[in-house]
Order: sequence, then structure tokens, then C-alpha cells
Amino acid sequence: MLRKAVRVAFLLMLLSVGWDRLGSLPDAQGEEPTVQIYKNVAPATVFIESAYLSPHRLFGNRKSGIGSGVILDEQGMILTNAHVVEEATKIMVLLHDGTRLPADVVGVDQVSDIALLHIQFPLERHYVVAELGDSDHLQIGQRVMAIGHPFGLGYALTTGVISGFGMTPNMAGRGWDRVIQTSAAMNPGNSGGPLVDLDGRVIGITNAILLGAQNIGFAIPINTAKAVMAELRDHGHVIRPWLGISGTWLPDEVIELFALPLGKGFLVEDVEEGSPAEKAGLRAGTLDVTLEGGSVVLGGDIVKTVNDIDVTTPEQFEKAIKGLTVGQTIELNILRGGEHKQITVVTQELPRMPTQKNKLRDQERMDTRPSSLESNPPVLWGPHIRF
Repeated sequence: MLRKAVRVAFLLMLLSVGWDRLGSLPDAQGEEPTVQIYKNVAPATVFIESAYLSPHRLFGNRKSGIGSGVILDEQGMILTNAHVVEEATKIMVLLHDGTRLPADVVGVDQVSDIALLHIQFPLERHYVVAELGDSDHLQIGQRVMAIGHPFGLGYALTTGVISGFGMTPNMAGRGWDRVIQTSAAMNPGNSGGPLVDLDGRVIGITNAILLGAQNIGFAIPINTAKAVMAELRDHGHVIRPWLGISGTWLPDEVIELFALPLGKGFLVEDVEEGSPAEKAGLRAGTLDVTLEGGSVVLGGDIVKTVNDIDVTTPEQFEKAIKGLTVGQTIELNILRGGEHKQITVVTQELPRMPTQKNKLRDQERMDTRPSSLESNPPVLWGPHIRF
């Protein structure tokens, strides 16, 4: 009798555990969170095909590039990468429901790699638009999803985490704008598509993969994209202040290595011809030095402060120049030959970057703006940026 009672109690315990486990499984009538996020965001994601005419009229073939984009509003504004559509002679957009529509370029910004397109929606239909999030408070380890059209094979979703922040190895231009690094798999065709959080909000625009690496992709923070697309709507391009200098920061190890009047600050390696910096008398470097981890041009002015704000680190530099405007008079404290000098500079608008055709266009069509890991060894000093 006792054994029978024990067996009954044991069976009841198993049943209890089983029901508890069943209760913890997803509702068969419901959806997994990832599935639901995909269903919500995919209709706001588009496939983009861009056509380019070869510069050789007789011997060249018509080429095409692919990418993705995000529908911003019911007026037909679409956010994508500049390298997906720049210099294209024709752009076609494929919507989630299969509708193909021609697109016009509203504006392109090469510096941030952001472009804004416009399509004319059919009047009788309603289309889903993306919900934009906030990228200022993202954290490493946060789960994210990338949606796009890898290789143009159709809609696809990949998952991963935010694995870091920084800049892609060869990003040109003003190098202090951070990018999101993610382990979510990306392939040619993903560029311009959304990187979304677990609430289904777009927190980044995917824009690059790193050749030779595993599970490393990059996305432009959506807050950067918001600021850029606002200017693209208003002006067709982004208005940025410009001094016309390029340079970097030297670590203490390099400063101590050379018996030169070096100091902490922004080292001016190059001064652009006709720039405000050249007119103000800033001097570029003259001594090319190559060390393990990279190269640098020494001998130029070292900017210590901008309007009395220290710029001895990239973070300080970013803070000092973010509020500057075109036509503003600024005061620079520089170190030249061991002596401090004050220089007054009036900023101008940053000139449009010249279009880079042929080789760069082939790279852009493959979503491989960063070059391989082998050509990018660890760098001793900070990013080389243009301002």
C-alpha cells in the first residue's frame, strides 16, 4: 500500500513538473519576440538597386549596385547609405509587397555615408514606416537584429549583440563620429538597412563589413543619421564648419621617443590649400615617420586649445568643435617649435568631397569600404581626422 502511495506521489510530481515546463514554453498561438520584431520592421525595409553608366561609352557595361533602406514616413522618404546610391543614374526601390518604384535622391552626405531618397507611394495603399530609436544610450552586450537583403536574395534577419563602439578602419572625413560595432551577420546588400533593438526601434543604419573578420559589422548610430537627414531635407547636403587641417594625437610614448618640441594636443599633419587654416598661417608637418602600428607626419603645429577649450584628447576635440558654425571666428592656442602662439581663424563651409569613381565604386557595390585586417595593424596613436 505504501509503495503504491509513493508511486502515485512520484507520478503527481512528474505531472506537476511537466505542466510547469509547458507553462514556460511560448504560447503556440503567439509569436517569439524576434519573429514579431521581424514582422513589424520588415515591411518598413526596402531593397534598393542602383544602376551606373560606365565612363567608357563604347567598351564599358552598365553596372549595378544593391543595398537596403528604411521607410521614414508616409510621404515616401527613405534612409540608406550614400555609397549605395551615390552617382547612380537610376535607382529602383522594391517594397515589401513586391511593388517596384523609381526613387529620386534628396541628398547625399559622403562624410557620414548617409543618403535620403524619395519615392511616390501608390495613393490607394498604406505602408508601414520605421520607428526610430535613441542611439545615445546603447550598451555593449545589448541584443540587436539586422534586417536587409543580403546578396539581393530577399528579406533576411540576423541577430547578434552590440560588441563595441569606435570607427571603421578606413572611414574618411571627420573621424570622431562613433559607429556601432555588432556581431549580427552582414553581407553585401545589407548596407542601408536597419539595425534594431528588442523593442523593434531602429538604432542604427548598417553600412560596412570588415573583410577577413568573423562576425564584425558596423552601423551608423541613428542619432547621427537623424541629424544628417534633417540637413539633407533642408539643403540637399550637410553644412559643416571647416578649417582645412588634418592630423592626429600622439601618445606619451611617441612624444618621449623623439627629441623634438612635441606636446600633447592635436598634431597638424596637413594644411589644405586655400583653406582657412592656410590663410591663418597654420603649419603642416614635414617629417614622415613610420613606426610599428602606423605612420605620422611630425613637425607641424600642435593645437592645444580651441576657444580656450583643451583639445589634448579626441573626446575633448569633439566637445570643442561640435558647437562651431560656418563663418565663426575662433581662437587657437598652438605649440610651434616649443613656443605657444595664438592664431585667429574664421571657419568656412566644408567643401564637397570629390567623387571617387571606378575602384571605390566597385568596393561600394560589395559593401566593403573598410579594407582587410592585414592592411590595418593596431595603431599606436589616435584616429587621423580632417577638420
